[in-house]
Amino acid sequence: MSKNAEAAMTVLQHFAELRYRLMAAAAAFLAASIACFIAAEPLRRFLTVPAGGMQLVYFSPPEALMAQFKLALLAGAVLASPVILYQLVAFIYPALTPVEKKVSLVTLGGVIALFGAGAAFAYRVLLPLVLRFLLQQGAGSAVPKLAVSDYISMFFSFILFFGAVFQLPLIAWALGRLDLLRAPQLRRQRKYALLVVLILAAVLTPPDPVTQIALALPLVLLFELCIWMVHLGGRGRSSAT
Repeated sequence: MSKNAEAAMTVLQHFAELRYRLMAAAAAFLAASIACFIAAEPLRRFLTVPAGGMQLVYFSPPEALMAQFKLALLAGAVLASPVILYQLVAFIYPALTPVEKKVSLVTLGGVIALFGAGAAFAYRVLLPLVLRFLLQQGAGSAVPKLAVSDYISMFFSFILFFGAVFQLPLIAWALGRLDLLRAPQLRRQRKYALLVVLILAAVLTPPDPVTQIALALPLVLLFELCIWMVHLGGRGRSSAT
């Protein structure tokens, strides 16, 4: 068999592997979405816990069904994300060096754990603070009602944002381990990071100092943790060599 034929077969094998991984990820997402659609009512009750268990309302006949589809798709994506991430890592894993393989496995487990930590922080701490502040603004002059579609969008925006933000220390460790980022670089950017955090706290939260501090302080601590994790990753790289 010629070298060209062998190369073509390798390319075809890669495409077949990619198709298999994509199908597995899509199947996980579809199964999780169907399960969430069936369990929409318990999920809605779970979603309204940060709002004090307030009942969600809808204002047109199709809105309830469309909100149920939105909830199923978003919750399905979150639930299926570990499988989707695994399929991505499994596809690129054979092409990695031994050091990169070790880093990828540690990163995969850390991504799942830190996403859960970020989602829990948003669910238990920040989202109740924001909702309490917003719902108090009309107290005495209006009765608060939560539109189901709007509330689902707001809930998952917080969950996904903080789930992503909590990945930063792990990403910093991986970049440090691969010698793509070093701690002195981050230390020099500390003042700019603080400015970005303050802007985010002002934009993403109501004009309430307590709520803004509740958002800004964890982000500042995350940045400091990133510096330490980059340093740790660099030390791990040096000891390996």
